[in-house]
Amino acid sequence: IGTVPYMSPEQVRGETLDARSDSFSVGATMYEVISGRRPFEGASACETISAILVGEHQNGLHHCGRGRSLSQRAANVAPGSQHDLRMRMRIEVTNTPVVENGMRLLIVGVAACLVPLNLFGSQPVYSNAPQAKFAEHTIATDLNGGYQVVVSDINHDGKPDLIAVASGMKELIWFENPGWQRHVIVGNISNPINCAAWDVDGDGIPEIALAHGFSNDPARSIGIVSLLKHKGDPSQPWEMIEIDRLPSSHRLRWVDMDGNGKKVLVNAPLAGALVKPPDYKGAVPLVYYRPGVWKREIISEELEGVLHGIVITDWDKDGHEDILTASFLGVDLFSFGKSKRWARTRIVNGNPDPWPRGGASEIAVGQLGKERFICTIEPWHGNQVVVYRPQGQSWQRQVIDASLNDGHVLLTADLNQDGRDEIIAGYRGQGRSVYIYSAEDRKGSRWLRQVLDDGGMGAAGCAVADLNGDGRPDIACIGTATTNLKWYENLGAASRPK
Repeated sequence: IGTVPYMSPEQVRGETLDARSDSFSVGATMYEVISGRRPFEGASACETISAILVGEHQNGLHHCGRGRSLSQRAANVAPGSQHDLRMRMRIEVTNTPVVENGMRLLIVGVAACLVPLNLFGSQPVYSNAPQAKFAEHTIATDLNGGYQVVVSDINHDGKPDLIAVASGMKELIWFENPGWQRHVIVGNISNPINCAAWDVDGDGIPEIALAHGFSNDPARSIGIVSLLKHKGDPSQPWEMIEIDRLPSSHRLRWVDMDGNGKKVLVNAPLAGALVKPPDYKGAVPLVYYRPGVWKREIISEELEGVLHGIVITDWDKDGHEDILTASFLGVDLFSFGKSKRWARTRIVNGNPDPWPRGGASEIAVGQLGKERFICTIEPWHGNQVVVYRPQGQSWQRQVIDASLNDGHVLLTADLNQDGRDEIIAGYRGQGRSVYIYSAEDRKGSRWLRQVLDDGGMGAAGCAVADLNGDGRPDIACIGTATTNLKWYENLGAASRPK
């Protein structure tokens, strides 16, 4: 099988191996020969595997000149990469005879010190923009069961405010930008789980749809969906009107399904009314409501198990917003086409493990230049951050991190404004952190992980918006176990060392 610290990512994932996997192992070995330490090493085999998948190597090659060493480049060679390591060196390392005293590694070691000097005349590796830096700001620390943060201009002053949904609280709260003054929208509610803001009546202040009375067990979940409207002063308590009761109502989103700017409200319950945890065997509905009428209409009853993630996107660029869902069945697309009927298309199956560990939990869509990618957290409340890249008519699955504990946050955004989206992922379990992943090459075959918050944010929900008006996208997150709300100010891309 291989010794874990020297295994390539594709070997860890059980994929088909070729000579490039050997290049990775040679680079890892040479790294240890030169620096005296392994490039990928954790306290356990699991931590070492995670470091290999993420690309977090030790920094021990200070004496080989500036720039990346050959061994680091070998560690970054992935199947399908545009630049093969051996071609870049003009040396066929794997065809060099193995002689005593590790002569082959010595050849590689010499090259490791020469490559930064560009003595091989090879083309430069792809170089993405520097990662953005962030400054952390705490807004609140008493949001018991923090679950979701939503960005919306609540008081129509041109500044994006933050709505905080906390399942352990009886109130729905919004924080006013820029001082983050606290205002109660409604009180006397139980187990709020999700909200979505949209200006339905066109007065400049959004209406808010709220799902409350939630439980993971559908038999114990009332699943109330209410519409909240301001009474003239949005800083004072709002009016609340109940529009439906659907057990385990969980994710609410506004969708322009007709492409006319008049959005409908989509309700994605966690599971069907009659299913039971922990297996959740059975169908789960996906429904919507047209404003004014507020009659429940069916989008689909084809999904099964837990329906946890939902994202709105114009998938086919036809001017009509579509729905992507993440469930035990995988990732599905729902489109409202010219036939005026909802059509379902399976995009990917997600985690291949058997029920109830299959499928996906969260879903996001991003761009690397002109190429689209999909990312997921797998399985439900899972440990894996997975990237899917187009490969012909299918999607290539790649686990870029397997170290999350109760993963619950997944977003994409161009944080360093280089035309290529980063991935933001966070988890609620032990460790309680938020990470940013940046594609290291053009195609996104390797990703680098950046820590946004290390242990101080049990992230259940995050949102991206320019919160301070400086033109850069900031991040806001709310934590469950940490009961806090923070925003992370984007300070811009870090300067490259000269």
